[in-house]
Amino acid sequence: MRRLKLLTVFFIFYSLLLRSQTVNNNGGFITAQSGSFIHVNGSVLNDATGIFSVNGNGTSTSSELYVNQDITNNSTINADGYIRLLGNWFDNAVFNSSMGTVFFEGANQFLGGSSTTQFFNVTLDGTGVKTQQVNKIANGTLDLKSLHLNTDLYEFYVTNSALNAIQRTTGFVSSANGGYLSRATANTGMYLFPTGSNANSSANIPGSGLYRYRPIELNPNDNNPNIYSVRMANLDASSETYDRNSAESIICESNPKFYHQIDRIFGSSSADIGVCFIPVSDGNWNDLARWNINTNGIWQDIPNVSNGSSIGFSKATATGWNNFGDIPYILSNLNPIPGDINTPLSQGCSPLNITFETTSSPGLNYSWLANGVNIGSGSQLNEVLTEPGCYDITLITTAGNCSVSNSINSLICVEDTPVSSFSSSENEINGNTQSIYFYNNSSGADQYQWTFGNYGGSAFSNPIFNVNNISENILVTLVASSSNGCIDTSTMIIYYKEDAIFYVPNSFTPDQDEFNQTWGPVFTQGFDPFNFELFIFNRWGEVIWESHDAAARWDGTYGNSRTDCPDGIYTWKISYKPKNTDEKIKISGHLTLIR
Repeated sequence: MRRLKLLTVFFIFYSLLLRSQTVNNNGGFITAQSGSFIHVNGSVLNDATGIFSVNGNGTSTSSELYVNQDITNNSTINADGYIRLLGNWFDNAVFNSSMGTVFFEGANQFLGGSSTTQFFNVTLDGTGVKTQQVNKIANGTLDLKSLHLNTDLYEFYVTNSALNAIQRTTGFVSSANGGYLSRATANTGMYLFPTGSNANSSANIPGSGLYRYRPIELNPNDNNPNIYSVRMANLDASSETYDRNSAESIICESNPKFYHQIDRIFGSSSADIGVCFIPVSDGNWNDLARWNINTNGIWQDIPNVSNGSSIGFSKATATGWNNFGDIPYILSNLNPIPGDINTPLSQGCSPLNITFETTSSPGLNYSWLANGVNIGSGSQLNEVLTEPGCYDITLITTAGNCSVSNSINSLICVEDTPVSSFSSSENEINGNTQSIYFYNNSSGADQYQWTFGNYGGSAFSNPIFNVNNISENILVTLVASSSNGCIDTSTMIIYYKEDAIFYVPNSFTPDQDEFNQTWGPVFTQGFDPFNFELFIFNRWGEVIWESHDAAARWDGTYGNSRTDCPDGIYTWKISYKPKNTDEKIKISGHLTLIR
């Protein structure tokens, strides 16, 4: 192995390619002037009292040190130019940079050593993960580009208070439990903390879990200097001792997939803290909770949280937050405010029609229970309750996965309704004096009111109705009532049956004089004129005349030619229906035709 060892020699380089494995500056002075380029194919070791200077003005016209392997600094490096490093960074002494940039362009690289390096600009490039092994500082900008900076258990602190002091395309910063990303602020704009992780454990081993990028957007409420720090824990907060089941009652649920640690480590300014999330993968959240605001061992609601969006994210923002202390913050949902049951206290008879009502609020759903059984949903519900008894009514108000209930015991009481029923000794009357006995078969009643059409009534349980000179149907009504005021009604019609009165002559003389020229029955009452048939037969059983009109008369002729029928005895048959019944009456007899 070749090693270039520089003792107390002063070198000024304008362009140099060193192909040795290691450049060992053991007390020498190495200066790369602006515009020069030094390429070390191996590592750089700046040891003893050596001073390595990479001069420049922070732009592309500066000198550039390109190292294929590691840089180890045990003395002093001055770098206002560019350092491009493919290996690891081990700083154990003094690194001065007021405008230079260190580019980490290798694969997986470590930012280590025993010193808290104060870079000016840091740019991540190349591939892989850049992992800290000690605290590091950027006094200018941190450009993540598309790469992953793992602070591990340490802090990466950006002292530049400009809003754009941290830049990225898709890059992110992850931290183990104990590490964090810090930023100085001195403006009221939005400071991005591009936190994420592809590990699901407190150790934050890169690539060992599901990737999430969930940044914090922090807006200080004044221009005073402050320092805020953030870590995203890509795991259930309960696994890091912050039990999500330990929460005040107003909190319904909290995010099981990740939480953030947020702190203000310098200053006193309040800030709007926005926690970004993706609803399709993280769930819907509308609030934030903080661990131990004023009660130990519990998640508590953060007031004044608003919901909005950022590019590619939904966001829950705690407005004007100034209660820094314990650091865990988590997305949460609150139990909705219980809906008021606006249905008044009600008592009535079965079946009882009730309208259940509450004041509707956007985004909330409502369901109703009667004695613990679901009866329907909606801010207004019409329900018929039939079973007797008192009902405890519960209104469940739901928002997403969160619900709260409100109950009123014995809000509705349903009384048993009696059943009215009766029978009678007679179903018909005929106008004569007669007595009808009524038999009460009702149940659940202790009071009765009978009405006999227009002919009075009775309050007896089993009354007797005396019929006298009634020639119409009678509607009998029984109202059965209970002591609680519930009633039921039943009815029956007692039909008036009018006896048919008719006369059928037994002869007639159609001889063209003025007397007894036609024959026909004479009906005066008790029949339905629309249900009447009359047939006359000769002695051979032939129908020689018929009629469906009780007022029609036979003139003793036959057929369309009106041929005179001979003297003799003829048979008649009559069919008619009495009024108010479906019964058919059939009668027959003989008549004598005499000319």
